[in-house]
Amino acid sequence: MPEERIAAGNSIGGALTAFRERVNQPGTIFSTDHWLLPKLDQLRQLLTNPITQEEAEALLDVLYQRHWMADLIAWLESRRPVNWADFFIYRENLAKEELRKRADERDRRRAAGLDPDFNFKLFPDEYFPKISDICPDCGSSHWKPIAYGLPTEDTEEDARRGHVVLGGCMLGDAKRYCVACFNSWPTKPDVSKPAGRPEWIQQQIADSRVEYAHLSALADSPPAPEEPVVERAWARIDRSVRFLVSFGDNKTIVTKNLGYFRLGGAPTYNPGFLSWCTYDESRRLSTLAAVVAIRFERTHQPERHNLYNDWGKVQAHQREFDRDSNEESFCREWVQKRRKKLIELLKLARAIPERLPSVISTRSFDRDKKFLVRFPWGIVGVERQRFSLLEPLEYRCTSSCTRDEDPELAQNLACAAAMLAEFPRLEDADRHLLRAKEAE
Repeated sequence: MPEERIAAGNSIGGALTAFRERVNQPGTIFSTDHWLLPKLDQLRQLLTNPITQEEAEALLDVLYQRHWMADLIAWLESRRPVNWADFFIYRENLAKEELRKRADERDRRRAAGLDPDFNFKLFPDEYFPKISDICPDCGSSHWKPIAYGLPTEDTEEDARRGHVVLGGCMLGDAKRYCVACFNSWPTKPDVSKPAGRPEWIQQQIADSRVEYAHLSALADSPPAPEEPVVERAWARIDRSVRFLVSFGDNKTIVTKNLGYFRLGGAPTYNPGFLSWCTYDESRRLSTLAAVVAIRFERTHQPERHNLYNDWGKVQAHQREFDRDSNEESFCREWVQKRRKKLIELLKLARAIPERLPSVISTRSFDRDKKFLVRFPWGIVGVERQRFSLLEPLEYRCTSSCTRDEDPELAQNLACAAAMLAEFPRLEDADRHLLRAKEAE
C-alpha cells in the first residue's frame, strides 16, 4: 500500500519510488514520464530526508488527486510558512493582500490625476472626445467609467470599490454609466427600422399591437398595493422614453421603443434585467413595470434634458481621428516628403559639387545601404533605405556633424555624396524620381 511506503520516517527515494509506481492506477493521477520525472527530481531536492508527516500527507494528497502537483511544489518552495493543511488559506490571503495593495496604489494615482496603472497620463486629453459629465437622461453628475473586456482581478477590485462599471466582453460605444438612472452614454440614437425577413417583421408588428392592447387593459385597472412606482421618465431624441421604476430597494429601467410603431405597429415596453429575483418572478415583475410605465405616461410628461446624448461630438471626433490616422494619406505625405528631400539633395550635388565629401566605404544589405563619408574634420555615417521599388529612396545621416561650421549643411552634403556614390550619373537619380512620381 502506498500509505505504508509514503509515510513519515521513510527515505525520499523510497517514497518517490512508491509514488511513481502508483501513478496511472485507478483513483490516482494520470501522467507520462516526460512530465512526471522532472517533477520527481524537483521534489527530491525540496523534500527532507527522511520525509516528515506533513510531506507524506502532501504526497498522498497529490497522488489521490486531492491537490495539484504545482500546489505541493509551491508549498515546498515557499519554505513552508504554514503547515500543508493551512497553506491554501495562507496563499489565498496573500493574493488578497497583494490585490489590495495594487488597488490602493491605483487609488493613489487616481487621486493625483494620473493614469491608474502608470505614473503619467497614458493618452493626452485630445485623444478622447469631450463627453459631457452630466447624464443626458436625468441630469445627474454621479457617473462611473465603463470597463469593457474580460475583467482581470484588478478590474474586478476596481469595480467593487466603485471606480468603474463592468461593461461586458464586447466593446460598446458608451463610455460612462449613470448611477442614478442606469443610463450609458454616449450611444447612437436608434432611428433605424427593424431588420429581418418581411414576413417576420409583419408578425412582430402584429404581436406588438396585441401586447400593447394587453398592457393597456391592465393599466386601466386600479393599481395594486404591491405594484412598483415610476420615479422619473426621460424622453430621447429618437422619441423613445425611459422610465425609472422602483420596486422598493430595487430599481430597473423600462424603455419605450417605437421601432414597430413607425411601421404601423404599437410601442413596446422593454424592462431591464431584474437580477434580484427568479426567472418566473421576473416575468411577472416585468409586466408590472411595463403597466406602471403606461399608466405614468398617461398623466405625466417625460422630462427632457440633453437629447443629443453627445453622439455628434463622438462622431466628429472619430472623423477627425480617422482623417489624421488615415494610412493611405499618411503614406502619400511620407512619399512626398522623401521626394522633396531627394530633389534638394540633387540640387545641392549640382550646385556645389566641389564641396561634396568623399565616400570611403559602401556596404549593401537586403534593401538598405550604409556609407562612410569623409570630411576634413572626421568621418560620418549615412544610411540609405528603400521601402519599395516604386518609392523614392531616403538618405539619412546617422552621425553628428557639430564639428562643422554648418552642421545641417554638412549632413545634407554627406547624404548628397552618398547619393552620388549610388548614382554616379545624376541623370539616373532624375529617372528614379520620375518613375516614383509616375507610380504614385
